[in-house]
Amino acid sequence: MHAEEIKAAIRMSGTTPAVIADELDVSRTTMSTVIHGRCVSKRVMQRISDVIGQPIEKIWPPKDQLPQVSRKDSAA
Repeated sequence: MHAEEIKAAIRMSGTTPAVIADELDVSRTTMSTVIHGRCVSKRVMQRISDVIGQPIEKIWPPKDQLPQVSRKDSAA
């Protein structure tokens, strides 16, 4: 999922990333970097997964399973 989709799913569940960060006693920066996939925190990822009702693997697919964009497609 894209970071904006994750944030939207969190909000649609009735909470916010900031509330989850406070609940887990982590910084909002940490929450943001996990949502954007720039760092890994199993605890934060699991809580987000629980909140939005999606498996971790669907929210953050392994890098080798991400769709590949060819150079030709990205130049358009």
